[in-house]
Amino acid sequence: MSRESKLNERCKFYNFVPYKFGPYSFELFHDVDIMEQEKLVATDDNTIKFIDIPNQLPIEIAPIIDQYFEDYYNMRENKLINSVYEQYPEYTIFSEIKQKQKYIRDLTGIYTVGYEGLSIDEFLMKMIKEKIQRLIDVRNNPWSMKFGFSKQNLSIFCEKLGINYINIPSLGISSSSRKNLNGKEAYENLFKMYGLQLEKRIEDLQRLKTTSEKQRIALMCFEKDPNYCHRSILAKELEKLGAEVELN
Repeated sequence: MSRESKLNERCKFYNFVPYKFGPYSFELFHDVDIMEQEKLVATDDNTIKFIDIPNQLPIEIAPIIDQYFEDYYNMRENKLINSVYEQYPEYTIFSEIKQKQKYIRDLTGIYTVGYEGLSIDEFLMKMIKEKIQRLIDVRNNPWSMKFGFSKQNLSIFCEKLGINYINIPSLGISSSSRKNLNGKEAYENLFKMYGLQLEKRIEDLQRLKTTSEKQRIALMCFEKDPNYCHRSILAKELEKLGAEVELN
């Protein structure tokens, strides 16, 4: 449904990443856990059973879900898997069943990214598409209220997908320094201070540059717009050292 229907135009839908048996959503299974805690569903190794459905689905969405349910409900598991694999081979690259598409992390250089507005699955799929081998978290405080983006979970999810996660808080900006940022001048002053801070981190920068010559690495922070994020300053300093940087 997330790929074939237009549900994403009407409501926030789940996204998926390639995993051991095909498409998988970390966020979906997190939500199922929450629903089980709230006694809305009951689960075992093979089934998810609804106990209570507190709200009806929106009238324009329910028929779409009903149609997909009708199309696939009676399909045997192997046939369903084969159907998905044939239509979406990009989700089979890590499959333990059958890989319909090859995947090699054969790029180098530095890619920068902010996770603002992305689900954990969207973010991880972006890392896979960019062939990231090492994710460098440059947040001073690698914690988030958004599911999947705190240090512990992010490290676990990255490991499951063959990505090495590292947090370097010394390349971040403290939360106290980010308070009351209003207007262009405030950001300019903040980034000027951060640039001076980086002058004391030349060894860290040189290590990143050296690593990027052998692997493709991503510098990650929160802000979607790099112009309002310290990763843009970090990227420029790495470019001065001769690193190949793609700023996003």
